Amino acid sequence: MVIRTFIAIEIPAAVQNRIAELQDTLGEEGQRISWIKPRNIHLTLKFLGDTPEKQIEAIGSALERTLARSGQFEFAVRGLGAFPNLRRARVLWVGVEKSGDEFARLAKNINDELIQFGFAEENRKFTPHLTLGRVKSQLSQTFITAFKGIEFVGGKVVAQEVTVMRSDLRPAGAVYTPLKRMALADS
Repeated sequence: MVIRTFIAIEIPAAVQNRIAELQDTLGEEGQRISWIKPRNIHLTLKFLGDTPEKQIEAIGSALERTLARSGQFEFAVRGLGAFPNLRRARVLWVGVEKSGDEFARLAKNINDELIQFGFAEENRKFTPHLTLGRVKSQLSQTFITAFKGIEFVGGKVVAQEVTVMRSDLRPAGAVYTPLKRMALADS
C-alpha cells in the first residue's frame, strides 16, 4: 500500500495559536482563501508524495543516521509573503528566520539520504516557510495592502526533531499523522 508522506519540523501549539489569530484577522478581508488548520501548520523539509508503506521504517532509520549528525537549532517565525508573489498569489506563508544555513543544510542532507529510496532530487532552492493558506482567486488590492502592513511575529521555535508525516486528503481538509519522529543531535 502507498501512503502520501512528507518530512517536516512540527511547530509548537503556542506558535500555531499566534498563526490562527493571524488567519482570523486576514479572514475578515473576505478573500477566497483555503486556510490551513492551525494544528496542521508545519515546516516542510521535503515532500515525498506516494510512498510504499513498507519503506517507512527504512526511511526513518536512514534519516536517523543523517539527523544524528545535524544539531538542534532555533529559528524565529516572523514576516509574511506569498508564492509566487502577492499579485499572483497561490500560497500565503509565514516566514522563518535563522542566521546560518541550518535549514538548507538539513534539507540537503535529507534530500541526499532519500535518493537511495528512489525519491527525486530537489532542484529548487529550499525556501523555509509555514503555509498559511492557498489562494483560490486573485487577491483584492485592499487585502494586499492590509497583508503588506502586518508585521507578524509568531515566536521562536527550537528544532529538536524531524518527523515523517502521513497526509490523508479528506473533504474537510488534510489530516496529518506523525509516523516517525527522529531527534536532531544535542547542540
